[in-house]
Amino acid sequence: MSKEKAYEYKTINSRGATHHLVRFAGEEHWKHHKWDGPAIVPHSKDSEFVKSYFLNGIEYNSEEYSELMREREGLPWYKTSMGGAGENRN
Repeated sequence: MSKEKAYEYKTINSRGATHHLVRFAGEEHWKHHKWDGPAIVPHSKDSEFVKSYFLNGIEYNSEEYSELMREREGLPWYKTSMGGAGENRN
């Protein structure tokens, strides 16, 4: 059995900027996406690109992006040290 990936990720340098791209399973096209910061990072001030924030191909300004990151919750229950049965143990 082959394990299919949920997504593919790649970083390319093009026309004076670094582009972070993702392609999810079942999709044909690559989209700009990066959770940790800007998806397009210019190498210099003379670049034709500006620092841009994208999630799943949707562009956000820096204030919207910061608000989205603040609204993210912490670790899911299955990644905590207690797990889902932490309070239910006998």
